[in-house]
Amino acid sequence: MRRSVSPIPFIVVAVLAVGLWRLSPLWPGPPLPPGATRLHIDTAALHLVPNLGCPTALLGPVRPATSNGGLIFIAVPNGEPVRVAWPSGWVAWLINGRGVLVDRDGSIVGWEGDVIEARFGGGEGGDGAFNVCEIGW
Repeated sequence: MRRSVSPIPFIVVAVLAVGLWRLSPLWPGPPLPPGATRLHIDTAALHLVPNLGCPTALLGPVRPATSNGGLIFIAVPNGEPVRVAWPSGWVAWLINGRGVLVDRDGSIVGWEGDVIEARFGGGEGGDGAFNVCEIGW
């Protein structure tokens, strides 16, 4: 008499594997929409293990602007450019003549000219850029 093997352990392992893969920063960012042009932004290097903690500094309010094929960020209080490195998988596009910052899930973070409020944590890296950090990315 043969015992049947329960599929539950295999399902649990598959769900955990997909969950870990989805949390991995190696997950690709959103696809370029029709009619959009890619803009350059600085992003964090790809890494396999998700972040489990972040520095506690806060990126002040910034205003995105396009410049030389990229999306730059201007500090609202003083009008000075701010170097920002966004999490891996984040992208910037030019849509209908306006720059837009998009997170790895395809959600719009901010349009050119809008103020992106101080809601992103992180800290300054060795390269002088403010490195935005997200738990799990």
